[in-house]
Amino acid sequence: MELVGVTMILNEKVGPVPSDRRLRAGYEAEKQMAFYLRRAFGELPDVFVFNDLRVVRGGEVAQIDHLVLHPFGFALVESKSVTGTIEVNEHQEFTRVYGRTRMGMKSPVVQVKMQAKLLRSLLNDRKEELRRKVLLGMVQGQFGEQRFATFVAVSDGGEIKRKGVAAPEVVKADQVAQRIENLISEIHLVTGVRGFLRYAATSDEAKQAAMIENKVAPFTTEELQAIREFLLRSHEPFVQPPPVVRETRDASHPPLPPPALSNQRSAPRSASGDASAKRTSCRHCGQALEILYGRYGYYFKCQGCQRNERINLTCPCGVRAKIRKRGPRFRWDCKACGNTSHFYTNPQSAPSDGSSL
Repeated sequence: MELVGVTMILNEKVGPVPSDRRLRAGYEAEKQMAFYLRRAFGELPDVFVFNDLRVVRGGEVAQIDHLVLHPFGFALVESKSVTGTIEVNEHQEFTRVYGRTRMGMKSPVVQVKMQAKLLRSLLNDRKEELRRKVLLGMVQGQFGEQRFATFVAVSDGGEIKRKGVAAPEVVKADQVAQRIENLISEIHLVTGVRGFLRYAATSDEAKQAAMIENKVAPFTTEELQAIREFLLRSHEPFVQPPPVVRETRDASHPPLPPPALSNQRSAPRSASGDASAKRTSCRHCGQALEILYGRYGYYFKCQGCQRNERINLTCPCGVRAKIRKRGPRFRWDCKACGNTSHFYTNPQSAPSDGSSL
């Protein structure tokens, strides 16, 4: 996590650049957004920027790309890497478009709003220590919904196409900081005595309504610092689980038994008399099966009802085995533990594709 504030940067966003192309694009989009926020707010004493903030409440996780804490509330920013076009229609449905390829995607607006909801609940769980009491100490301050603003930042190389909907939360990455600055300024204009005088001086009902909507009391200096420290303490970075180390089998031990055939019933031995060759019967009609090769690999085909059945071979070590063929005979190999065994022989009438082990 990275924190920007009081002219200093703590925990700069570092780490190896992901090798996966999609993950790398997302990483670069977040770095880009972090730069814009740092440039806008890095030297303001009462604005703090958290990057890669991860908080947990009741088993639910909110992974917040960017969080701006300012004197009146919070702004959450969800970064999206877009190289083509991102479309949003009147139903708030999102589509990625790249060339002639169109692909639906989860709504980033819903995603960032869910993050804001969890963060708000987490803060209200500790409101007694984070907010002071008001109205002569009779009312406990809390974190209202109006204090949370959400944005979806589309990377600089992407295009936003709005179809019959404004979608004000969706903006280009280089415009997010200005939107947050405008939000802070609008709230500041309607607070305190000067805000009351401005409200009284205008006769425009729309402006009056906007002032009422934006009016929230600022956090005190003590509250702002308490919230800042609480967020730092609440950050729970994701820890990659350690890789599973498989136990090496001693060569002196006997080989593992062959894997089970999922959803198949063992049949009598084949007519060839090979004791290691077993035939299976169709679970629908009971007729003999033969193994064929298709688009998705090897599969069973019933010689009676012509139905297809998937072959799923799992080695006793837990790893999926690979099927090998030689003429009508089939065996399975496990790369993980080295186990291998013959498991099936096609009926004599079954065609052979001549592939070898």
